[in-house]
Amino acid sequence: MMWLEVIHVRVTDQECDRLLPIFTDLLKEIREKENCKKVKLFRRALLKNDVCLHLYHDSENAGVEGSPVGLHLATMLKSFGMVNHTVWTEKEQMPSRQGMNENLKEAGER
Repeated sequence: MMWLEVIHVRVTDQECDRLLPIFTDLLKEIREKENCKKVKLFRRALLKNDVCLHLYHDSENAGVEGSPVGLHLATMLKSFGMVNHTVWTEKEQMPSRQGMNENLKEAGER
């Protein structure tokens, strides 16, 4: 089962410049040592002090609190600002555009 940890951090402008190099080092270490399928870092388009880390996992044990590495990161990042750490589980695949159009057509025929 695919699941995702989202660690959203809102920092002050001063902390943002200090945090990004730390994130770069953390991402490298996570990719090398942890059992994450993929790790991605996002920065909010219009608000440079909002940073979001996505940790993608593929395992059956999606704990409601997250992985050990996710919990560690969330705790560590609290010293930089407000942290929101959430866990998301993948649900069934969304239908393709063609499949959605066929479903809409069938619904209209009823």
